[in-house]
Amino acid sequence: MNIPNTRIINCQSSIINYPFTAICGQDDFKLALLLCMIDPSLGGVLALGDKGTGKTTTVRALQNLMKNIESDFPFVNLPIGATEDRVLGSVHLETLINEKKLEVQKGLLAKAHRGILYIDEINLLNDYLMDILLDASSSGGYFLERDAISQWLDSRFCLVGTMNPEEGDLRPQLLDRFGLSVTIKTPTDKKIRMEIVNRRLDFDTDSTAFCSQFENDEKELSKMITSAKEQLPAIYVSEEIKENIADQCISHQVEGLRADILLMKASRAYAALDNCSEVTVIHLEKVAPLVLNHRAKHFPKDNDSDNGNSNENGTENQNENIENSGLSDYLLQATATEQFLKIQIPKIDSKKGSLFKNQLIQKKSPHPFGTGTTGIDVLSSVKEYLTTQKFKVHYKKAVSTSKIHLVFLIDSSSSMVKNQQISFIKGLISETLLKFKNKKIVLSAVALQNGTATIILKLTQNVEKFISAVQQLRSGGKTNLKAGLSLVHQLLKSKTPQEETVFYVLTDGKINKGETENPFAEAVSYFKTYLRIAKNTTVIDTEKGFVKLALAKKLANEMNANYRVIAY
Repeated sequence: MNIPNTRIINCQSSIINYPFTAICGQDDFKLALLLCMIDPSLGGVLALGDKGTGKTTTVRALQNLMKNIESDFPFVNLPIGATEDRVLGSVHLETLINEKKLEVQKGLLAKAHRGILYIDEINLLNDYLMDILLDASSSGGYFLERDAISQWLDSRFCLVGTMNPEEGDLRPQLLDRFGLSVTIKTPTDKKIRMEIVNRRLDFDTDSTAFCSQFENDEKELSKMITSAKEQLPAIYVSEEIKENIADQCISHQVEGLRADILLMKASRAYAALDNCSEVTVIHLEKVAPLVLNHRAKHFPKDNDSDNGNSNENGTENQNENIENSGLSDYLLQATATEQFLKIQIPKIDSKKGSLFKNQLIQKKSPHPFGTGTTGIDVLSSVKEYLTTQKFKVHYKKAVSTSKIHLVFLIDSSSSMVKNQQISFIKGLISETLLKFKNKKIVLSAVALQNGTATIILKLTQNVEKFISAVQQLRSGGKTNLKAGLSLVHQLLKSKTPQEETVFYVLTDGKINKGETENPFAEAVSYFKTYLRIAKNTTVIDTEKGFVKLALAKKLANEMNANYRVIAY
């Protein structure tokens, strides 16, 4: 049986990994990994990229390379479905029963000490395990407090994570823990693609012969890593380079000073790998994107102007000017109303009521391990066995790790610009979500504009990134609610069972675009057919003015959804 990035010989335990030096088309990723091997204090590498670009193959190839330097170099793969006991550690059951004494069975975090902790699809890791990773990576270890055990376990590791951004973003707190980040794209150069395919076929045909071709290259690279680690403390960083580092971090508007420190460490490690005694501007410019790209709020070299975006009526620029002119005022007005303070996540709705609320009730599950419980209570189970000589499994009580998936469908058509409702809505959403920066929420947003719909941002836990996307939302054109509901339907298909969906439709109800003569009825019919799973749906009436048509209220009644009115 063949595994994509390995080959098993004669059905035995001997596994041959693809050689690190044989990988082509991933120069930045390979460099980032090598820098972390030279200076482990860099904190690890995050690789974002398309499916099938060889991210996992590259990481496993690094394992073989490092074993040429340290034969017992730890490489631990943490599955996204790992249990708490397996990650942190637990009581050694066999020792407890046979020898009647407590012994710690180390978890994956402790086993990764002084090595690599690899997590594929790290963005799908549950929040509880992510919190553990954050604590361990910042403190160099953790206290194992369970089953009558209280012990400190060292856990200093290089964290390597791979993910496909289409499956959701990574929490900002964890994203910042990665010293370096790379984006891997599918090669578009014909020769590179052909070379990758040819090497892959050669490896699958005869892995031993293929690896022997790169044996000298592997040994040479191993020597370079060893030499670079020895030279690292002696690498000189001039005042000019330090000033350049500070300038780059300031211009990219990164938060804190972690980027400055990492940029200096990364450039120093690259200089050591390049066998230079001093960091040069070339070294700095090469590693700067690896450190800054996932931290920057502003890219100085980017052109922020947007050309050629006009709606079907040719009035978008005018609408945008109207909108932006009053945005700051409406942000203040949204703040003053305090309508954003009352989102209940995930508690029961209160009587006092406000604009954004959800009526989720967390149900107790009667099922055993995996739903209503989190794992076996080893100590209780063994105690009962020693006392009664009958073995009965005791389970630990469940700790809720569920998330709330907030989906906003925002009507940003021309009718929403006239009385500046869209400005108020932007402020309202922004101020609301800022109150929940550290909550376990997943955010998605769809905009109705120009007679169609667009996904603004999907499946992100980065509140600031979400708010920025909402603030940059353009306005204009007609309202096609069905198109928006169709995109929401796609988003909800990708939600996990642990996510409760709360769906908000912010509109004045003036639906005037669709595939039929009655776009209003068309949208309602689509909702009833495909979005029944969105049981916690609220239509927020954004209509403003002395004379109101109450179309949003009619929409809520037809959809059998909750109804709220904005108090301007």
